[in-house]
Amino acid sequence: MTMLKIKLLAAWSILLLAAGCSRMPSIPNPLELVSGPSILHLEVAPSPGATPLLRNGRTVSLTVTEFADARPAPRGRKLGDIKATVTNMHGSEVALDQDVTSFLSAAARGQLTADGLRLVGAAEPADFRLSGTVKAFSLNIAGRDERVIAVEATLREGRSGDIIWSGLVSEKGDRYAGVTGNSRATIIEYLSEGVSEFAGKLSAAVRDSMAKSYPRSIVIGQTKTISTIPGVTTLHAPSSRDEPAALPAAPAPVPAALASPDLRPAPPPASGPAAGYVSVYSIPARAKVYVEDVYYGVAPIKIEMPVGVGRLRFRLDGYKPATEKVAIRRGEVTELEVKMEK
Repeated sequence: MTMLKIKLLAAWSILLLAAGCSRMPSIPNPLELVSGPSILHLEVAPSPGATPLLRNGRTVSLTVTEFADARPAPRGRKLGDIKATVTNMHGSEVALDQDVTSFLSAAARGQLTADGLRLVGAAEPADFRLSGTVKAFSLNIAGRDERVIAVEATLREGRSGDIIWSGLVSEKGDRYAGVTGNSRATIIEYLSEGVSEFAGKLSAAVRDSMAKSYPRSIVIGQTKTISTIPGVTTLHAPSSRDEPAALPAAPAPVPAALASPDLRPAPPPASGPAAGYVSVYSIPARAKVYVEDVYYGVAPIKIEMPVGVGRLRFRLDGYKPATEKVAIRRGEVTELEVKMEK
């Protein structure tokens, strides 16, 4: 009887153990344990740079101060909400793994450097100084993904602090993720493209403002005028700040006792020909530009030419050669857009 009780107790224990094991939860997926906002890490590479900007033969220097944050509260690293399924992302919010203003400031610095500007520290002397205020930076994931970037930028003269240009640089976009939906990789790619577009617009507006403010001393190779940059609203337009060329000093009077035809001072040398500029754009871009028979580069490009009527020729593989005449005015920039025909 005793052995029978022992066997029954052993069998009952095995049954209880089996029942307990059957109720044990399965090992969870580590990604399902993530709570709170989904964190994104972005590294935005600058677009291929333009021709370096030169001022009196040297590279233009620029200080870019850290952008300020003027987004509606609450601020921080949050970009928006997630209201649709995203592969390998969990949570209801999307955020950066770094400070928003620092990230946008770094993206701007990278593109400005790639476009040929020499960036220096805030304590160093610089030709120009750029500051910015972040008005919006958001990414919302839903039926359609929506991204918004808006920064109010101000460019100042390095020594005087006078405002050269200010404007609102914005990049807005929306898209349908498609049948396959979103993943972490597609979200990062979509947001990175928007930041790259923003940085390119800001750099183009800054470079164009510098060239318009100092048309005699700054030579710019490739740019777009501010009015043609989509997403850039000018608040303070640049104007020429170059000092006019000094007039030759009047000859000193000759004492009467020495006055004679042989001792009269020689007349001042004749000044060189006056010059102006032409900003050339081609559709499609990158047409080769010739002034008479001299090759200058590919459009878009800004060229210094003597005052008068100039003749420019254009060549692009797959298109007919084109020729245009343009009037060049002293100290002014004339815009020329050429549509290439097949």
